[in-house]
Amino acid sequence: MKKIEVGRDMQLKATKTIAKDQFKTFFRDKVDLPDFKEQKKHGYFLQDGAEILAFFSLFPVDKNKYWLRAFVMKTNAPITLPVSIIQSAQKLTAHFGADELYILSTSPALDDLLKQLDFEKTYPPVIHEKQGNWWINKVLVVDK
Repeated sequence: MKKIEVGRDMQLKATKTIAKDQFKTFFRDKVDLPDFKEQKKHGYFLQDGAEILAFFSLFPVDKNKYWLRAFVMKTNAPITLPVSIIQSAQKLTAHFGADELYILSTSPALDDLLKQLDFEKTYPPVIHEKQGNWWINKVLVVDK
C-alpha cells in the first residue's frame, strides 16, 4: 500500500501486516472486538511517530463502498483524533477506488460530528442487522 498522509507526523499502519500478539497488545483485553480476525485483516493503526493512538477498520461493502466499522482510541488521545480517523478512512476509501464511505452511529455526539464533516444520513441500512443511524460521505475520486 502506498503511504497515505494523515497529518503532521501521523501515519497509518495496516494491522494485517503485524503479529497477532502485537495487535492484541493495543487493546489490553479492555476492548472485545467482534470478528477479531476480520478486524485485523481490514484494520489500521493510526500512529504518531512510534506511538499507536488509535485503531480503525475499513470493511469493503462492495467495490464502490466501504464501511468504517470500528474505531478505538487510547485514553487521553487528542480531541481531534476522531476527525483524523474519519479523514484517514475517507482517504483510504478514495485510494481503494471506491466513492462511498459509510459509518454507523449509535451516539448523538458522533451524529453531530458527522454532520459537521458533511456526511448525510442514509437509508436503508448498509448492514440490516445493525441498528443506529447510517451516514454516507461521497468521496471524490479523480483518477478512476
